Amino acid sequence: MVSRQNLSGLLNRMERDGHLRTVANEHDCRSRLVHMSDSGRQLWLQQAIPKINVYYNDVLSNFLVDDVAHALHYLLKLLDNMKRIDKATCGRNGTEDD
Repeated sequence: MVSRQNLSGLLNRMERDGHLRTVANEHDCRSRLVHMSDSGRQLWLQQAIPKINVYYNDVLSNFLVDDVAHALHYLLKLLDNMKRIDKATCGRNGTEDD
């Protein structure tokens, strides 16, 4: 689990190092939008993605293809439900406070 403080510290360091930039969200003053820079994208592709791939290969090593297919099916179904609920909740003007 990543805490808000840990995530904030990570984003601040990445912004300081030029890997991303943050801007105010004009639709919701409680949040900020994060944009990855070219150096951040390069870091992501060259260092993060290979580590993530190794991790998931290890995690899924004893899963059958059918196991992964079923899990993906239910995750996509869950995502569709979340989108439907978000649209119903935030659809009027794009914010929850409507």
